[in-house]
Amino acid sequence: MNVGTSLVAPARRPCPRCGGAGRARSGRPLRAVTVVALVTGAAGVGAAPVAEHAAPDVIAELVGQLGAGDYAVREIAAARLVELGGPAADALLTAAETSTDLEVALRARWLVEAMPATLGAAGDAPAAAALIDRFQAGDVSERARSLLRLLRLDDDAGIAPLARIARLDRSMSLSRLAARLLVREWLPDDPFWPSVRRHVAAGVGTSGRPAARFLRALVAFSEAPADDERVRQVAEAQAALALVEGSAATAEESDTESTDPDEENAADAVAALDITGNTDAVRDMRRCLCAMQVQAGLRDEALVQAARLFGMRDAAASRGAGRDAAIAEDLVWLTERGLPEAVHLLENRWPGLEIDEPLTAYAAAVALAAAGDRRRSDALAERARDQMRLAPGGFPPRIRTALRLVRWGAVEWAIRDYDALLADPALPAEEFAWASILYSEFLHDQGRQDRAAEVLEPVIRGRPGRVGEEPERVFPRLDRDPRTATSRMLYFKACAAADRGATADQRRLLEEALQAHPRDVDALIALYRLPDASPQQRGLAQTLVVKALARIEEEIQAMPDDPNGYNEYAWLVSNTEGDVDKATRYSRRSLEASFDSPSYLDTLAHCHAAAGDFPRAVRTQSLARRFEPHNRTIERNLRRFQAGQR
Repeated sequence: MNVGTSLVAPARRPCPRCGGAGRARSGRPLRAVTVVALVTGAAGVGAAPVAEHAAPDVIAELVGQLGAGDYAVREIAAARLVELGGPAADALLTAAETSTDLEVALRARWLVEAMPATLGAAGDAPAAAALIDRFQAGDVSERARSLLRLLRLDDDAGIAPLARIARLDRSMSLSRLAARLLVREWLPDDPFWPSVRRHVAAGVGTSGRPAARFLRALVAFSEAPADDERVRQVAEAQAALALVEGSAATAEESDTESTDPDEENAADAVAALDITGNTDAVRDMRRCLCAMQVQAGLRDEALVQAARLFGMRDAAASRGAGRDAAIAEDLVWLTERGLPEAVHLLENRWPGLEIDEPLTAYAAAVALAAAGDRRRSDALAERARDQMRLAPGGFPPRIRTALRLVRWGAVEWAIRDYDALLADPALPAEEFAWASILYSEFLHDQGRQDRAAEVLEPVIRGRPGRVGEEPERVFPRLDRDPRTATSRMLYFKACAAADRGATADQRRLLEEALQAHPRDVDALIALYRLPDASPQQRGLAQTLVVKALARIEEEIQAMPDDPNGYNEYAWLVSNTEGDVDKATRYSRRSLEASFDSPSYLDTLAHCHAAAGDFPRAVRTQSLARRFEPHNRTIERNLRRFQAGQR
């Protein structure tokens, strides 16, 4: 056979599995597939042509022949697979990730990357088709961002294309990112999942690729009418997860994941979006498997997976803050999915739950409280607070802990930690101001309006005996307008007056807040919505809204990459008056820069409600609640939208 010019894969490190840079464990030399074979097929050796739509068993046989001992057989099989094109891609991608024959895996990878990728479909919505084009044409970072945007297209228009990418994209990292995003969408009893799963099933088809198999098992599990079928799908998901985990580890070990020169940049690009690559895909699938097992009544099996989850975190993060946060987040996640007894798995490392890492101790306290052991829970939380106060790192870990406690719904512990932080005389002015701002907003969400205002008073007036702590000096160092401290304090006082039914005091305080800072959008909205406004007062509020929108628009034009301006504009319009379509576009723009931000999702839900689209408002707000399940404001707004109220 006249070999001609060869299609050689980019240079790679020697494979530690086979002991050298070009030899499989069988001893056969690894040869690159030739261009002549790819283009001309097997005509030169007298083989019969392969039908355009070969049966799956024929394709499987050809894939197996990629590892044949006879070089000519390998070349003929490669040529026939390339001749088939798309219909062979599924089998080749599956072999590339799962074959135990290194030569089959490598040849399958090289062959599939030589074929043109076809990720679009005739039935794709225009917005989805445009994103698929951007995905295929962009660099790795743009491709990752396109996946996120596909996930959140209206009417689930991007779900099937996203699942198709998980099935067919040549990059393992980005394929698994697509699968991971879809796995994270499932929650037990989620009313929106049935629509999502239908599109997922259409996108993954019958692919044998490990992540696609996991998705298919998840879809079947969520559809299963009987317990025995659910158990069977749990077993299928577990088998698929083992393949995902094994192929990810093999790719990292042998550097055989892809011949795409951009592949090395995928992990960095995805990490920049706070959504990491293969290892985290395994983590999220294991989390999902735990939740499936709990739903199927397989609690012992779920605890086995939880132990492996903690083990993954232990191996992935060094001892200290990284591991502490990782294990804590997993434990709270398991608790929220109905498996609080997973806390006792930590006793293998910390007998008696004498945990010496504060975040993990707090998470264990949350789990014990959910299990009904309040005495041990409170004692462990007290221990965690003492540890956090003495922990190295100063302010950042302490404020992050308070924010996590808020997100976990541990309200009283969060209040205690915030109070202890603000009482620390050694806290610098900037950190004191920042903690006060966050604490006051949390108290506002909790409905503790008077206390929220009190927290900001020392920020405005300065702490006793401290010189140079005026907002005019401190706030610019926080990149914040110093006027916002006074306006927010007055706004919280106005909210307290409203709770007491003191409408006149509420109006006066709102007007004072807007005198302090005319751009306080919450004060503007509250003033605009006062029910007893005279025509003159109503006209003044409308004028103030128009002026504020003009100022926000100017800032957007000056800083077009800052998502906050878009969100602020959309929030003000959706709660007062203005161009709702423009507000919705701006809200979506903010979410492109801050993917799945709960507060920005809350704004988008308000835009949908302002447009009268309450079903879409409910779905968007439900998504915001998923990320902040204990946020009272988000929950209150969701109930309004469900009732068809703005």
